[in-house]
Amino acid sequence: MNILLRLALFFAGAGHYGSYFLAYIFETIFFMIFVAVVLIFTIYLFRKYMARLQLRYGPNRVGKFGSLQLIADALKLMGKESILPSGRDDFAFRVAPLIVFIGLFVGFAIIPYGSFYWIGSLTITHSNVSLLLIFGALAIMPIGEIVAGASSKNKYAVLGALRGVAKDISFEIPMMLSVIALVMMASARTANGLNLEDLTSVQFIPYGIPEVIGLFVFFIAMIARAAYSPFDLGESDSELVSGYSTEYSGMRFGMFYMGLFGSIFLGSMLVSVLYLGGYNGPFSSYAGFIYLLIKTLILVLVAFLVWLSIPRIRIDRFVNMGWKYLLPIAVINLIISGVLTLGLGI
Repeated sequence: MNILLRLALFFAGAGHYGSYFLAYIFETIFFMIFVAVVLIFTIYLFRKYMARLQLRYGPNRVGKFGSLQLIADALKLMGKESILPSGRDDFAFRVAPLIVFIGLFVGFAIIPYGSFYWIGSLTITHSNVSLLLIFGALAIMPIGEIVAGASSKNKYAVLGALRGVAKDISFEIPMMLSVIALVMMASARTANGLNLEDLTSVQFIPYGIPEVIGLFVFFIAMIARAAYSPFDLGESDSELVSGYSTEYSGMRFGMFYMGLFGSIFLGSMLVSVLYLGGYNGPFSSYAGFIYLLIKTLILVLVAFLVWLSIPRIRIDRFVNMGWKYLLPIAVINLIISGVLTLGLGI
């Protein structure tokens, strides 16, 4: 049983097609609410966590413990005027934030969430190639950032977009090699290593233990893909004003801002699924979703600690890190995974 069937049974009085039509609508609404809550909570957690590390209070005025501050900020952004630069490519400039947001929503829709008490499975997308689909969704988001920089007709924005391209090329290959090693090991236990649900269900021992090198490479690459410090070369506020988002204001800038934190949460959730067993745990048929959230939140806090403690890397060293260090390490991990899979039968 999953959430869609539960909703269809709830609306059974509307007939077969009517019940499923209403179930799809309400499933979509619940999913959008979930993503919105995740974005608000992640930004609130970051601001509170950063404040504590810096011996400050953080948001503490609007709502209990400042819990409503992010809602106030969202209303403020929606009420602000969206200023459009005169030399822009109008359509591309307007659509770029939407591209980032669409990629984020699609990524969240593909994650296997596990079960939650009587509701059953909360997973929305069931596909035999869901691993490929989620990386396709992740590839959509940088396109929006590049389009934003190129369409702004601003030299800082263009430089930010070019740095974003260099970032993606440098870290995409090591990340994919680490995933190939993971799929190779998973295929020895399941018929389809490209299905995220199958890949998660066979992790009696989390793949992060035998694949600790791959976990390291993948986590660093995900930080680089999310483009937050020390890998925020596409934004570089101390060098490029605000990089690809320099000319954006109002809610369009808010979309980029929320996309950043959504990428952190989504990336942590993906690492949890691939390397930490995802929703696996005691009584996972009832509390699998809770296990996934706990593992994800731990990784989110680790990501925030990296953000707040490490200074930005110079662009040439940043690119060299992907090509000269992570790529050879990913190749070595691939060889080790082949030996473990074929030689030792792991």
